[in-house]
Amino acid sequence: MNKIWIVALAAMIGTGPLGAAYGAESSAKAKTEQTAGRKAVKAKKSKRGKKSAADTTAKKPAPAKGSIEAVIKPGAKRTDGLFTVIEQEGKYYFLIPASLMGRDMLVVNRISKAAADMRQGFFGYAGDPIGENMIRLRQSPDGKKLFIENVSTREMPRDTAGDMYQAVVRSNMQPIVTSFEIKGTNKAKDSLLVDATDFIGGDTELTGFDNAYKLNLNIGGFQKDKSYIVGVKAFPENIEMKSARSYVITPKSSFPGYKPSPMPATYEINSSLILLPETPMQPRYFDPRVGFFTNDYIDYDKNPQGIKDIRMITRWRLEPKPEDMEAYKRGELVEPAKPIVFYIDPATPKKWVPYLIAGVNDWQAAFEQAGFKNAIVGKVAPTPEEDSTWSLEDARYSAIVYMPSNVANAMGPHVSDPRTGEILESHIHWYHNVMQLLRNWYMIQAAPSDTGARKMVFDDALMGDLIRFVSSHEVGHTLGLRHNYGSSAMTPVDSLRSASFLEKNGHTASIMDYARFNYVAQPEDHIRRELLYPRIGDYDKWAIEWGYRRFPDLTTPEAEADTLNKWIIARLQNPRLWFGT
Repeated sequence: MNKIWIVALAAMIGTGPLGAAYGAESSAKAKTEQTAGRKAVKAKKSKRGKKSAADTTAKKPAPAKGSIEAVIKPGAKRTDGLFTVIEQEGKYYFLIPASLMGRDMLVVNRISKAAADMRQGFFGYAGDPIGENMIRLRQSPDGKKLFIENVSTREMPRDTAGDMYQAVVRSNMQPIVTSFEIKGTNKAKDSLLVDATDFIGGDTELTGFDNAYKLNLNIGGFQKDKSYIVGVKAFPENIEMKSARSYVITPKSSFPGYKPSPMPATYEINSSLILLPETPMQPRYFDPRVGFFTNDYIDYDKNPQGIKDIRMITRWRLEPKPEDMEAYKRGELVEPAKPIVFYIDPATPKKWVPYLIAGVNDWQAAFEQAGFKNAIVGKVAPTPEEDSTWSLEDARYSAIVYMPSNVANAMGPHVSDPRTGEILESHIHWYHNVMQLLRNWYMIQAAPSDTGARKMVFDDALMGDLIRFVSSHEVGHTLGLRHNYGSSAMTPVDSLRSASFLEKNGHTASIMDYARFNYVAQPEDHIRRELLYPRIGDYDKWAIEWGYRRFPDLTTPEAEADTLNKWIIARLQNPRLWFGT
Protein backbone atom coordinates (compact mmCIF):
# COMPACT_ATOMS: atom_id res chain seq x y z
CA MET A 1 0.00 0.00 0.00
CA ASN A 2 1.12 3.65 0.29
CA LYS A 3 3.53 3.15 3.18
CA ILE A 4 5.45 0.14 4.34
CA TRP A 5 7.30 -0.10 7.61
CA ILE A 6 10.25 -2.39 7.43
CA VAL A 7 11.53 -3.46 10.78
CA ALA A 8 15.12 -4.32 9.93
CA LEU A 9 18.53 -3.63 11.44
CA ALA A 10 21.84 -3.02 9.71
CA ALA A 11 23.32 -6.46 10.08
CA MET A 12 26.41 -8.54 10.58
CA ILE A 13 27.59 -11.58 12.50
CA GLY A 14 29.00 -10.53 15.86
CA THR A 15 31.90 -11.79 17.87
CA GLY A 16 30.16 -14.87 19.23
CA PRO A 17 29.94 -16.11 22.83
CA LEU A 18 31.97 -14.14 25.30
CA GLY A 19 34.14 -16.19 27.63
CA ALA A 20 33.29 -19.44 29.36
CA ALA A 21 30.32 -20.49 31.49
CA TYR A 22 29.93 -17.24 33.39
CA GLY A 23 31.11 -14.86 30.64
CA ALA A 24 34.36 -13.18 29.71
CA GLU A 25 36.99 -12.41 32.34
CA SER A 26 39.16 -9.35 32.40
CA SER A 27 42.90 -9.75 32.08
CA ALA A 28 43.33 -8.32 35.58
CA LYS A 29 41.07 -10.96 37.06
CA ALA A 30 42.85 -13.70 35.14
CA LYS A 31 46.19 -12.57 36.60
CA THR A 32 44.72 -12.51 40.12
CA GLU A 33 43.46 -16.05 39.71
CA GLN A 34 46.80 -17.22 38.34
CA THR A 35 48.58 -15.80 41.39
CA ALA A 36 46.10 -17.40 43.75
CA GLY A 37 46.46 -20.68 41.91
CA ARG A 38 50.27 -20.67 42.27
CA LYS A 39 50.02 -20.03 46.01
CA ALA A 40 47.54 -22.87 46.35
CA VAL A 41 49.89 -25.21 44.50
CA LYS A 42 52.82 -24.37 46.82
CA ALA A 43 50.69 -24.90 49.92
CA LYS A 44 49.55 -28.35 48.80
CA LYS A 45 52.79 -29.71 47.31
CA SER A 46 53.68 -31.82 50.34
CA LYS A 47 50.27 -33.49 50.43
CA ARG A 48 49.07 -33.71 46.80
CA GLY A 49 52.18 -33.36 44.69
CA LYS A 50 52.94 -30.91 41.93
CA LYS A 51 50.19 -29.48 39.67
CA SER A 52 50.56 -27.95 36.23
CA ALA A 53 49.99 -24.28 35.56
CA ALA A 54 47.02 -25.21 33.34
CA ASP A 55 45.28 -26.80 36.33
CA THR A 56 45.45 -23.56 38.29
CA THR A 57 44.48 -21.08 35.56
CA ALA A 58 41.37 -22.88 34.19
CA LYS A 59 39.18 -21.83 37.12
CA LYS A 60 35.77 -20.29 36.35
CA PRO A 61 34.80 -17.00 37.98
CA ALA A 62 33.60 -17.56 41.53
CA PRO A 63 29.81 -17.37 41.71
CA ALA A 64 28.18 -14.60 43.66
CA LYS A 65 27.64 -15.39 47.31
CA GLY A 66 24.30 -16.79 48.33
CA SER A 67 21.86 -19.29 46.94
CA ILE A 68 18.44 -19.15 45.39
CA GLU A 69 16.91 -20.59 48.55
CA ALA A 70 18.08 -17.55 50.51
CA VAL A 71 16.03 -15.26 48.24
CA ILE A 72 13.16 -17.31 46.80
CA LYS A 73 10.54 -18.80 49.12
CA PRO A 74 9.10 -22.29 48.53
CA GLY A 75 5.69 -21.01 47.40
CA ALA A 76 6.97 -18.68 44.65
CA LYS A 77 5.47 -19.13 41.18
CA ARG A 78 7.97 -20.53 38.66
CA THR A 79 7.68 -20.77 34.88
CA ASP A 80 10.36 -22.53 32.85
CA GLY A 81 11.36 -21.54 29.34
CA LEU A 82 14.38 -19.90 27.73
CA PHE A 83 15.19 -19.23 31.37
CA THR A 84 13.12 -19.57 34.55
CA VAL A 85 10.81 -16.70 35.52
CA ILE A 86 9.97 -16.51 39.23
CA GLU A 87 7.19 -14.32 40.61
CA GLN A 88 7.24 -13.59 44.34
CA GLU A 89 5.48 -10.88 46.35
CA GLY A 90 5.11 -8.51 43.41
CA LYS A 91 8.69 -8.98 42.23
CA TYR A 92 9.96 -10.85 39.17
CA TYR A 93 13.22 -12.76 39.16
CA PHE A 94 15.08 -14.36 36.25
CA LEU A 95 17.14 -17.51 36.78
CA ILE A 96 19.41 -17.39 33.74
CA PRO A 97 21.59 -20.35 32.66
CA ALA A 98 25.28 -19.55 32.24
CA SER A 99 25.04 -21.18 28.81
CA LEU A 100 23.21 -18.04 27.61
CA MET A 101 26.15 -15.79 28.39
CA GLY A 102 27.38 -14.34 25.10
CA ARG A 103 24.46 -15.70 23.05
CA ASP A 104 22.92 -13.26 20.59
CA MET A 105 19.35 -12.22 21.41
CA LEU A 106 16.83 -9.80 19.96
CA VAL A 107 14.48 -7.60 21.98
CA VAL A 108 11.36 -6.61 20.00
CA ASN A 109 8.94 -4.12 21.57
CA ARG A 110 5.33 -3.57 20.51
CA ILE A 111 2.30 -1.67 21.68
CA SER A 112 -0.16 -4.33 22.85
CA LYS A 113 -2.80 -1.79 23.95
CA ALA A 114 -2.67 1.76 22.62
CA ALA A 115 -3.44 4.96 24.50
CA ALA A 116 -6.79 6.57 23.67
CA ASP A 117 -6.76 9.62 21.39
CA MET A 118 -2.95 9.63 21.06
CA ARG A 119 -2.42 8.31 17.54
CA GLN A 120 -0.36 10.22 14.99
CA GLY A 121 -1.30 9.32 11.40
CA PHE A 122 -0.30 5.72 10.76
CA PHE A 123 1.29 5.28 14.16
CA GLY A 124 0.13 4.64 17.71
CA TYR A 125 -2.05 1.54 17.27
CA ALA A 126 -2.06 -1.75 19.13
CA GLY A 127 0.37 -4.04 17.32
CA ASP A 128 2.74 -1.26 16.24
CA PRO A 129 6.47 -2.00 16.67
CA ILE A 130 8.17 0.63 18.83
CA GLY A 131 11.76 -0.57 19.12
CA GLU A 132 14.21 -3.37 18.42
CA ASN A 133 17.67 -4.13 19.81
CA MET A 134 20.19 -6.94 19.57
CA ILE A 135 21.72 -7.77 22.95
CA ARG A 136 24.15 -10.10 24.73
CA LEU A 137 24.36 -11.08 28.40
CA ARG A 138 27.61 -11.42 30.29
CA GLN A 139 28.79 -11.57 33.86
CA SER A 140 30.96 -8.81 35.29
CA PRO A 141 34.64 -9.65 35.88
CA ASP A 142 34.12 -9.70 39.67
CA GLY A 143 31.19 -12.12 39.31
CA LYS A 144 28.78 -9.85 41.20
CA LYS A 145 26.73 -8.37 38.34
CA LEU A 146 25.01 -9.39 35.14
CA PHE A 147 25.46 -6.97 32.26
CA ILE A 148 23.33 -6.45 29.14
CA GLU A 149 25.22 -5.16 26.11
CA ASN A 150 23.36 -3.44 23.29
CA VAL A 151 25.08 -4.85 20.22
CA SER A 152 25.76 -2.87 17.06
CA THR A 153 26.76 -5.02 14.09
CA ARG A 154 27.30 -2.28 11.54
CA GLU A 155 31.11 -2.64 11.35
CA MET A 156 31.80 -6.12 12.73
CA PRO A 157 33.63 -8.44 10.29
CA ARG A 158 32.01 -11.81 9.64
CA ASP A 159 35.34 -13.58 9.18
CA THR A 160 36.78 -13.98 12.69
CA ALA A 161 40.02 -15.23 11.13
CA GLY A 162 40.39 -12.17 8.89
CA ASP A 163 43.30 -9.76 9.17
CA MET A 164 41.13 -6.88 10.36
CA TYR A 165 39.08 -8.78 12.94
CA GLN A 166 40.90 -7.76 16.11
CA ALA A 167 41.38 -4.16 14.97
CA VAL A 168 37.68 -3.73 14.23
CA VAL A 169 36.63 -5.41 17.49
CA ARG A 170 38.90 -3.06 19.49
CA SER A 171 37.18 -0.08 17.86
CA ASN A 172 33.67 -1.42 18.50
CA MET A 173 33.30 -2.06 22.22
CA GLN A 174 29.60 -2.67 22.81
CA PRO A 175 27.87 -0.44 25.38
CA ILE A 176 26.60 -1.87 28.66
CA VAL A 177 23.05 -0.53 28.92
CA THR A 178 21.70 -2.41 31.95
CA SER A 179 23.17 -4.21 34.94
CA PHE A 180 21.69 -6.49 37.60
CA GLU A 181 23.05 -7.43 41.00
CA ILE A 182 23.41 -11.21 41.11
CA LYS A 183 21.30 -12.40 44.04
CA GLY A 184 22.58 -15.96 44.05
CA THR A 185 23.07 -19.17 42.09
CA ASN A 186 21.37 -22.54 41.93
CA LYS A 187 22.81 -25.67 43.56
CA ALA A 188 24.63 -26.69 40.38
CA LYS A 189 26.08 -23.17 40.23
CA ASP A 190 25.32 -22.98 36.51
CA SER A 191 22.52 -20.37 36.64
CA LEU A 192 22.36 -16.80 37.96
CA LEU A 193 19.44 -15.23 39.85
CA VAL A 194 18.66 -11.54 39.25
CA ASP A 195 15.80 -9.24 40.23
CA ALA A 196 14.27 -8.10 36.90
CA THR A 197 11.31 -6.13 38.28
CA ASP A 198 12.56 -2.67 37.29
CA PHE A 199 13.83 -3.99 33.96
CA ILE A 200 10.35 -5.27 33.07
CA GLY A 201 8.27 -2.42 34.39
CA GLY A 202 10.59 0.56 34.03
CA ASP A 203 10.94 2.87 31.08
CA THR A 204 14.05 2.15 29.03
CA GLU A 205 14.73 2.24 25.30
CA LEU A 206 15.77 -1.40 25.54
CA THR A 207 12.29 -2.61 26.54
CA GLY A 208 10.09 0.28 25.46
CA PHE A 209 9.73 3.13 23.00
CA ASP A 210 12.65 3.95 20.78
CA ASN A 211 13.43 7.66 21.15
CA ALA A 212 12.30 8.37 17.60
CA TYR A 213 8.87 6.88 18.34
CA LYS A 214 8.63 8.91 21.56
CA LEU A 215 9.20 12.07 19.56
CA ASN A 216 6.57 11.01 17.02
CA LEU A 217 3.96 10.50 19.74
CA ASN A 218 5.09 13.46 21.89
CA ILE A 219 5.76 11.15 24.83
CA GLY A 220 7.32 12.92 27.78
CA GLY A 221 7.96 11.94 31.39
CA PHE A 222 7.43 8.38 32.61
CA GLN A 223 5.11 8.10 35.63
CA LYS A 224 6.31 5.12 37.62
CA ASP A 225 3.63 5.46 40.32
CA LYS A 226 0.93 5.04 37.64
CA SER A 227 2.57 2.05 35.92
CA TYR A 228 2.60 -1.66 36.68
CA ILE A 229 3.68 -5.07 35.38
CA VAL A 230 0.94 -7.05 33.67
CA GLY A 231 2.81 -10.36 33.51
CA VAL A 232 5.72 -12.37 32.15
CA LYS A 233 5.54 -15.59 30.12
CA ALA A 234 8.41 -17.97 29.43
CA PHE A 235 8.63 -20.04 26.23
CA PRO A 236 11.40 -22.35 24.95
CA GLU A 237 13.06 -19.71 22.74
CA ASN A 238 11.63 -16.43 24.02
CA ILE A 239 10.44 -14.51 27.05
CA GLU A 240 7.37 -12.26 26.77
CA MET A 241 7.19 -9.30 29.18
CA LYS A 242 4.13 -7.06 29.37
CA SER A 243 3.65 -3.88 31.39
CA ALA A 244 1.31 -0.88 31.48
CA ARG A 245 3.23 2.39 31.39
CA SER A 246 1.89 5.87 31.96
CA TYR A 247 3.42 9.01 30.52
CA VAL A 248 2.86 12.73 30.29
CA ILE A 249 2.12 13.73 26.70
CA THR A 250 2.74 17.29 25.52
CA PRO A 251 0.82 17.78 22.25
CA LYS A 252 2.40 19.84 19.51
CA SER A 253 0.69 23.07 18.52
CA SER A 254 0.66 24.85 15.19
CA PHE A 255 -0.41 28.13 16.82
CA PRO A 256 2.48 30.50 17.67
CA GLY A 257 2.77 31.21 21.38
CA TYR A 258 0.18 28.60 22.40
CA LYS A 259 1.37 25.86 24.76
CA PRO A 260 -1.07 22.93 25.03
CA SER A 261 -1.63 21.47 28.47
CA PRO A 262 0.15 18.18 29.24
CA MET A 263 -2.09 15.14 28.94
CA PRO A 264 -1.90 11.67 30.54
CA ALA A 265 -1.48 8.58 28.38
CA THR A 266 -1.15 4.91 29.29
CA TYR A 267 0.21 2.24 26.94
CA GLU A 268 0.47 -1.49 27.43
CA ILE A 269 3.81 -2.58 26.02
CA ASN A 270 4.95 -6.09 25.17
CA SER A 271 8.66 -6.86 24.98
CA SER A 272 9.80 -10.10 23.35
CA LEU A 273 13.24 -11.38 24.29
CA ILE A 274 14.12 -13.81 21.48
CA LEU A 275 17.10 -16.16 21.38
CA LEU A 276 18.69 -15.91 17.95
CA PRO A 277 19.80 -19.12 16.22
CA GLU A 278 23.09 -20.47 17.55
CA THR A 279 23.91 -21.49 13.99
CA PRO A 280 23.06 -18.45 11.87
CA MET A 281 21.36 -18.97 8.52
CA GLN A 282 23.59 -18.67 5.48
CA PRO A 283 23.02 -15.17 4.06
CA ARG A 284 22.22 -14.47 0.42
CA TYR A 285 23.77 -11.38 -1.08
CA PHE A 286 21.53 -8.72 -2.58
CA ASP A 287 21.41 -8.12 -6.32
CA PRO A 288 19.79 -4.87 -7.54
CA ARG A 289 18.17 -6.74 -10.43
CA VAL A 290 15.80 -8.54 -8.01
CA GLY A 291 13.82 -6.49 -5.48
CA PHE A 292 14.44 -7.61 -1.89
CA PHE A 293 14.78 -5.65 1.32
CA THR A 294 18.20 -5.94 2.93
CA ASN A 295 20.29 -5.89 6.09
CA ASP A 296 23.65 -4.21 5.54
CA TYR A 297 27.09 -4.06 7.12
CA ILE A 298 30.59 -2.81 6.36
CA ASP A 299 33.23 -5.48 5.70
CA TYR A 300 36.92 -4.59 6.11
CA ASP A 301 38.32 -7.79 4.59
CA LYS A 302 36.54 -8.24 1.26
CA ASN A 303 38.09 -5.20 -0.42
CA PRO A 304 41.89 -5.45 -0.16
CA GLN A 305 42.30 -1.73 -0.77
CA GLY A 306 39.30 -0.28 1.04
CA ILE A 307 35.98 -1.34 2.52
CA LYS A 308 32.93 -3.01 1.05
CA ASP A 309 29.27 -2.55 1.88
CA ILE A 310 27.66 -5.99 2.13
CA ARG A 311 23.90 -6.25 1.61
CA MET A 312 22.05 -9.40 2.62
CA ILE A 313 18.46 -9.99 1.51
CA THR A 314 15.81 -10.57 4.16
CA ARG A 315 14.08 -13.93 3.77
CA TRP A 316 12.65 -16.75 5.87
CA ARG A 317 14.76 -19.82 6.63
CA LEU A 318 13.09 -22.40 4.39
CA GLU A 319 15.04 -25.65 4.34
CA PRO A 320 14.16 -29.19 3.25
CA LYS A 321 13.80 -31.78 5.98
CA PRO A 322 17.02 -33.84 6.25
CA GLU A 323 15.22 -36.94 4.98
CA ASP A 324 13.97 -35.00 1.91
CA MET A 325 17.29 -33.41 0.93
CA GLU A 326 18.11 -35.85 -1.86
CA ALA A 327 14.60 -35.53 -3.29
CA TYR A 328 14.97 -31.74 -3.24
CA LYS A 329 18.29 -31.99 -5.08
CA ARG A 330 16.55 -34.08 -7.75
CA GLY A 331 14.05 -31.27 -8.28
CA GLU A 332 11.11 -32.87 -6.48
CA LEU A 333 8.73 -30.73 -4.46
CA VAL A 334 9.22 -31.17 -0.71
CA GLU A 335 7.69 -29.60 2.38
CA PRO A 336 10.01 -27.30 4.37
CA ALA A 337 11.22 -28.34 7.79
CA LYS A 338 9.51 -25.24 9.21
CA PRO A 339 6.79 -23.64 7.05
CA ILE A 340 5.79 -19.96 7.21
CA VAL A 341 2.53 -19.62 9.16
CA PHE A 342 0.37 -16.50 9.44
CA TYR A 343 -2.42 -16.45 12.02
CA ILE A 344 -5.39 -14.15 11.70
CA ASP A 345 -5.98 -11.83 14.66
CA PRO A 346 -8.97 -13.19 16.66
CA ALA A 347 -10.38 -9.62 16.72
CA THR A 348 -10.82 -9.64 12.92
CA PRO A 349 -14.44 -9.57 11.67
CA LYS A 350 -15.20 -13.21 10.92
CA LYS A 351 -16.55 -12.66 7.40
CA TRP A 352 -13.17 -11.35 6.21
CA VAL A 353 -11.02 -14.11 7.76
CA PRO A 354 -11.30 -16.58 4.80
CA TYR A 355 -10.20 -13.88 2.35
CA LEU A 356 -7.18 -12.89 4.44
CA ILE A 357 -6.18 -16.55 4.66
CA ALA A 358 -6.59 -16.95 0.90
CA GLY A 359 -4.25 -13.98 0.38
CA VAL A 360 -1.58 -15.81 2.37
CA ASN A 361 -2.09 -19.15 0.63
CA ASP A 362 -1.90 -17.55 -2.82
CA TRP A 363 1.89 -17.50 -2.39
CA GLN A 364 2.12 -21.29 -2.27
CA ALA A 365 2.42 -21.47 -6.06
CA ALA A 366 5.41 -19.10 -5.98
CA PHE A 367 7.22 -21.26 -3.43
CA GLU A 368 6.58 -24.34 -5.53
CA GLN A 369 8.77 -22.72 -8.19
CA ALA A 370 11.49 -22.61 -5.51
CA GLY A 371 11.02 -26.33 -4.78
CA PHE A 372 8.75 -26.19 -1.71
CA LYS A 373 5.13 -27.27 -1.36
CA ASN A 374 2.89 -26.05 1.48
CA ALA A 375 5.65 -23.56 2.33
CA ILE A 376 3.27 -20.85 3.55
CA VAL A 377 -0.16 -21.13 5.11
CA GLY A 378 -2.75 -18.88 6.71
CA LYS A 379 -4.58 -20.14 9.79
CA VAL A 380 -7.33 -19.11 12.17
CA ALA A 381 -5.79 -18.26 15.53
CA PRO A 382 -6.47 -20.91 18.18
CA THR A 383 -8.97 -20.15 20.92
CA PRO A 384 -7.84 -20.11 24.58
CA GLU A 385 -9.56 -23.48 24.96
CA GLU A 386 -7.58 -24.92 22.04
CA ASP A 387 -4.22 -23.46 23.12
CA SER A 388 -3.99 -21.46 26.32
CA THR A 389 -0.34 -20.52 25.57
CA TRP A 390 -1.04 -18.83 22.20
CA SER A 391 -0.70 -15.04 22.23
CA LEU A 392 -0.80 -12.42 19.50
CA GLU A 393 2.24 -10.75 21.08
CA ASP A 394 4.27 -13.97 21.27
CA ALA A 395 7.26 -13.46 18.98
CA ARG A 396 7.09 -17.07 17.83
CA TYR A 397 3.94 -16.33 15.84
CA SER A 398 3.34 -14.22 12.76
CA ALA A 399 -0.08 -12.66 12.29
CA ILE A 400 -2.31 -10.34 10.33
CA VAL A 401 -3.32 -7.85 13.04
CA TYR A 402 -6.69 -6.10 12.75
CA MET A 403 -6.60 -2.41 13.71
CA PRO A 404 -9.87 -0.49 14.20
CA SER A 405 -8.66 2.62 12.45
CA ASN A 406 -9.77 5.31 10.01
CA VAL A 407 -6.43 4.88 8.24
CA ALA A 408 -7.14 3.68 4.70
CA ASN A 409 -4.11 1.44 4.34
CA ALA A 410 -2.30 -1.75 5.29
CA MET A 411 1.37 -2.47 6.03
CA GLY A 412 3.64 -5.51 5.85
CA PRO A 413 6.68 -5.11 8.15
CA HIS A 414 8.93 -7.92 9.35
CA VAL A 415 11.53 -8.63 12.03
CA SER A 416 14.84 -10.11 10.87
CA ASP A 417 18.04 -11.46 12.36
CA PRO A 418 20.48 -8.53 12.04
CA ARG A 419 23.39 -10.95 11.48
CA THR A 420 22.03 -12.74 8.41
CA GLY A 421 18.76 -11.26 7.17
CA GLU A 422 16.73 -14.26 8.34
CA ILE A 423 13.12 -13.15 8.81
CA LEU A 424 11.96 -14.29 12.25
CA GLU A 425 8.34 -13.12 12.31
CA SER A 426 5.91 -10.52 11.00
CA HIS A 427 2.82 -8.68 12.19
CA ILE A 428 0.97 -7.31 9.17
CA HIS A 429 -1.05 -4.17 10.00
CA TRP A 430 -4.58 -4.40 8.64
CA TYR A 431 -6.35 -1.06 9.12
CA HIS A 432 -10.14 -1.32 9.07
CA ASN A 433 -10.66 1.61 6.72
CA VAL A 434 -8.59 0.09 3.93
CA MET A 435 -11.99 -1.13 2.69
CA GLN A 436 -13.07 2.42 1.88
CA LEU A 437 -9.93 2.91 -0.18
CA LEU A 438 -10.55 -0.36 -2.04
CA ARG A 439 -14.18 0.53 -2.66
CA ASN A 440 -13.25 3.92 -4.11
CA TRP A 441 -10.47 2.56 -6.30
CA TYR A 442 -12.49 -0.34 -7.66
CA MET A 443 -15.61 1.71 -8.29
CA ILE A 444 -13.73 4.31 -10.35
CA GLN A 445 -11.41 1.90 -12.17
CA ALA A 446 -13.54 -1.21 -12.75
CA ALA A 447 -17.22 -0.18 -12.72
CA PRO A 448 -17.41 0.01 -16.55
CA SER A 449 -16.59 -3.72 -16.73
CA ASP A 450 -18.07 -4.94 -13.42
CA THR A 451 -21.67 -4.04 -12.69
CA GLY A 452 -21.11 -5.08 -9.05
CA ALA A 453 -18.90 -2.02 -8.61
CA ARG A 454 -21.72 0.39 -9.49
CA LYS A 455 -23.05 0.82 -5.97
CA MET A 456 -21.88 2.48 -2.78
CA VAL A 457 -21.85 -0.68 -0.65
CA PHE A 458 -20.22 -3.69 -2.32
CA ASP A 459 -21.40 -7.24 -1.79
CA ASP A 460 -19.29 -9.16 0.74
CA ALA A 461 -17.98 -11.45 -2.02
CA LEU A 462 -16.59 -8.52 -4.01
CA MET A 463 -15.12 -6.75 -0.98
CA GLY A 464 -13.67 -10.08 0.16
CA ASP A 465 -11.87 -10.48 -3.18
CA LEU A 466 -10.40 -6.98 -2.84
CA ILE A 467 -9.25 -7.77 0.70
CA ARG A 468 -7.61 -10.93 -0.61
CA PHE A 469 -5.63 -8.89 -3.15
CA VAL A 470 -4.31 -6.51 -0.49
CA SER A 471 -3.53 -9.43 1.84
CA SER A 472 -1.37 -11.01 -0.88
CA HIS A 473 0.43 -7.71 -1.53
CA GLU A 474 1.30 -7.20 2.15
CA VAL A 475 2.36 -10.82 2.62
CA GLY A 476 4.74 -10.27 -0.29
CA HIS A 477 6.47 -7.54 1.73
CA THR A 478 6.79 -9.87 4.72
CA LEU A 479 8.52 -12.39 2.45
CA GLY A 480 11.18 -9.75 1.74
CA LEU A 481 9.86 -8.32 -1.53
CA ARG A 482 9.92 -4.62 -2.38
CA HIS A 483 7.55 -2.78 -4.68
CA ASN A 484 8.27 -3.54 -8.33
CA TYR A 485 7.16 -1.01 -10.95
CA GLY A 486 9.30 -2.40 -13.77
CA SER A 487 7.86 -5.68 -15.01
CA SER A 488 4.23 -4.54 -15.32
CA ALA A 489 5.26 -1.67 -17.59
CA MET A 490 6.19 -4.27 -20.21
CA THR A 491 2.59 -5.43 -20.77
CA PRO A 492 1.25 -4.24 -24.18
CA VAL A 493 -1.79 -2.03 -23.63
CA ASP A 494 -3.94 -3.86 -26.14
CA SER A 495 -3.32 -7.12 -24.23
CA LEU A 496 -5.17 -5.63 -21.25
CA ARG A 497 -8.37 -6.00 -23.29
CA SER A 498 -7.69 -9.61 -24.27
CA ALA A 499 -9.45 -12.20 -22.13
CA SER A 500 -7.09 -14.97 -23.31
CA PHE A 501 -4.00 -12.91 -22.41
CA LEU A 502 -5.41 -11.99 -19.02
CA GLU A 503 -6.35 -15.60 -18.24
CA LYS A 504 -2.74 -16.62 -18.79
CA ASN A 505 -0.82 -13.61 -17.47
CA GLY A 506 -3.04 -11.26 -15.51
CA HIS A 507 -2.97 -7.52 -16.21
CA THR A 508 0.20 -6.98 -14.16
CA ALA A 509 3.34 -9.10 -13.97
CA SER A 510 3.70 -8.47 -10.23
CA ILE A 511 1.31 -8.08 -7.34
CA MET A 512 4.06 -5.97 -5.75
CA ASP A 513 3.33 -3.22 -8.29
CA TYR A 514 0.89 -0.34 -7.74
CA ALA A 515 -0.99 -1.34 -10.89
CA ARG A 516 -4.32 -1.42 -9.00
CA PHE A 517 -7.16 -2.71 -11.21
CA ASN A 518 -7.54 -3.23 -14.95
CA TYR A 519 -9.21 0.03 -15.98
CA VAL A 520 -8.15 -0.40 -19.63
CA ALA A 521 -10.66 -3.21 -20.16
CA GLN A 522 -13.98 -2.05 -21.68
CA PRO A 523 -17.51 -3.48 -21.32
CA GLU A 524 -17.50 -4.88 -24.85
CA ASP A 525 -14.37 -6.93 -24.00
CA HIS A 526 -16.44 -9.10 -21.64
CA ILE A 527 -13.60 -9.48 -19.13
CA ARG A 528 -14.77 -11.39 -16.07
CA ARG A 529 -14.30 -9.90 -12.61
CA GLU A 530 -11.39 -12.11 -11.52
CA LEU A 531 -9.28 -10.81 -14.42
CA LEU A 532 -9.62 -7.21 -13.22
CA TYR A 533 -7.70 -7.83 -9.97
CA PRO A 534 -3.93 -7.99 -9.56
CA ARG A 535 -2.64 -11.47 -8.72
CA ILE A 536 0.69 -13.11 -8.04
CA GLY A 537 2.48 -12.93 -11.38
CA ASP A 538 5.54 -14.12 -13.28
CA TYR A 539 7.92 -11.70 -11.55
CA ASP A 540 6.72 -12.66 -8.06
CA LYS A 541 7.34 -16.35 -8.73
CA TRP A 542 10.77 -15.62 -10.18
CA ALA A 543 11.74 -13.40 -7.24
CA ILE A 544 10.71 -16.05 -4.71
CA GLU A 545 12.64 -18.68 -6.66
CA TRP A 546 15.75 -16.47 -6.74
CA GLY A 547 15.53 -15.67 -3.04
CA TYR A 548 14.43 -19.03 -1.63
CA ARG A 549 15.82 -21.78 -3.87
CA ARG A 550 18.38 -23.70 -1.80
CA PHE A 551 21.77 -24.85 -3.11
CA PRO A 552 22.78 -27.52 -0.57
CA ASP A 553 26.22 -28.02 -2.13
CA LEU A 554 27.09 -24.30 -2.11
CA THR A 555 28.03 -23.58 1.49
CA THR A 556 28.88 -19.87 1.36
CA PRO A 557 27.09 -16.82 -0.06
CA GLU A 558 30.13 -16.20 -2.25
CA ALA A 559 29.78 -19.69 -3.74
CA GLU A 560 26.10 -18.99 -4.53
CA ALA A 561 26.80 -15.67 -6.21
CA ASP A 562 28.01 -17.08 -9.55
CA THR A 563 25.02 -19.41 -9.95
CA LEU A 564 22.54 -16.67 -9.00
CA ASN A 565 24.15 -14.23 -11.44
CA LYS A 566 23.82 -16.72 -14.29
CA TRP A 567 20.16 -17.20 -13.37
CA ILE A 568 19.49 -13.48 -13.58
CA ILE A 569 21.28 -13.04 -16.92
CA ALA A 570 19.21 -15.85 -18.42
CA ARG A 571 15.86 -14.87 -16.90
CA LEU A 572 16.01 -11.17 -17.63
CA GLN A 573 15.77 -11.89 -21.32
CA ASN A 574 12.06 -11.95 -20.40
CA PRO A 575 10.99 -8.32 -19.69
CA ARG A 576 8.12 -9.59 -17.49
CA LEU A 577 10.79 -10.51 -14.95
CA TRP A 578 12.39 -7.06 -14.79
CA PHE A 579 12.59 -5.21 -11.47
CA GLY A 580 12.26 -1.43 -11.33
CA THR A 581 11.84 1.14 -8.58
